[in-house]
Amino acid sequence: MNWTKLPDNWWCNEFGDQIHRYEILDDEDRCLVEYHLHHAGERLPWSGKAHTLAEAQRQLEQSRALMA
Repeated sequence: MNWTKLPDNWWCNEFGDQIHRYEILDDEDRCLVEYHLHHAGERLPWSGKAHTLAEAQRQLEQSRALMA
């Protein structure tokens, strides 16, 4: 699967799946990074969440393989 990085911390693959990187503050004002996943064609805004880009890509690739 090929991932293309687009502006503003956003990745997309050839199937239209998307990953968006967010920085959020926890209760103690520490910055945490989350990657929100979206499967192409799903009606829900997000299909899942991960803590690293590699984990997010792996989750989408595995679910795509299961659909095949």
